[in-house]
Amino acid sequence: MRVLITGITGFVGSHMADYLLENVPDVKIFATRRWRSKEENIKHLFGDDRVILEECDLLDRGSLERIIEMSKPDIVYHFAAQSFPESSFLTPVTTLTTNVIGTTNLMEELRIAKEKSVCDPVILSCSSSEVYGIPKEDEVPITEDNYIRPANPYSISKVGHDLMSQYYHKAYDMKVIITRMFSHEGKRRGKRFALSSFAHQIVENEKGNGDGFIRHGNLQSVRTYNHIDDAVHAYWLAVEKCEYGEVYNIGGDETCTIGGALDKLISKSTKTDLKKKEDKSRIRPTDITLQIPSSEKFRKKTGWKPIKGLNEICDDLLDHWREVL
Repeated sequence: MRVLITGITGFVGSHMADYLLENVPDVKIFATRRWRSKEENIKHLFGDDRVILEECDLLDRGSLERIIEMSKPDIVYHFAAQSFPESSFLTPVTTLTTNVIGTTNLMEELRIAKEKSVCDPVILSCSSSEVYGIPKEDEVPITEDNYIRPANPYSISKVGHDLMSQYYHKAYDMKVIITRMFSHEGKRRGKRFALSSFAHQIVENEKGNGDGFIRHGNLQSVRTYNHIDDAVHAYWLAVEKCEYGEVYNIGGDETCTIGGALDKLISKSTKTDLKKKEDKSRIRPTDITLQIPSSEKFRKKTGWKPIKGLNEICDDLLDHWREVL
């Protein structure tokens, strides 16, 4: 099996590679990375002859054509993106360009490859639960039929990503499956994201480098958490069992406020006197505050159910930062 992963250096891409290498016999992974990408998440893959890393950028059609011709993939996992909602407020143009134009470039090159009989892969296009924005209280749990109400430049960019992916299936009969994953966390999650930021600060304090405070933004937002191990298993099942052209919500079972998740992290710390402190710079201009998914459609199609929960997420985040710092 030949697999192309865009964005392998990221949180999800690196875990997807791990899952494939551990569970799929005779897999060959071709993966895109930009020359300026950080490599912390994939250092353990260096020297593995089953993984071929190639310089590639979603905004460079030539590099996309080259890696598609080289890999001739059976499956494409499209994870590469500007994936930080908070950063999108500061760099909206870059966010839109990368996520909408970059995705379109990839789909165009895959369309051309199909027309040339180079390959006709199953394409897992990773959209986001953020496309739903802020639902009304009577609209939860969120189904695939909920209104699209993007609330920040990132979520707007993922609407474009999502709709272009659907278009390429409808217009060119490409084997595209669109997933809208809800909050997913675990080791290697960047510290720009709330739970990983909290875990990073906690461990800094454990090591004597903090001031006793854990700085945070809005703690009232509600999230339903999914462990990264369950998330990548879901992505594998999506490719195996889901219908082309369909959209699927994927989410965990454990719902709480961000403040509740922070309390759980603090309760697991070896330092017992940590205090919470609001940081105005962490308050977003607009916030998506209610994310409770229905992933019934996906679960019925695949038989998937999460195995791990918030407890394991917190342990993994804390252990990761204890190892890294």
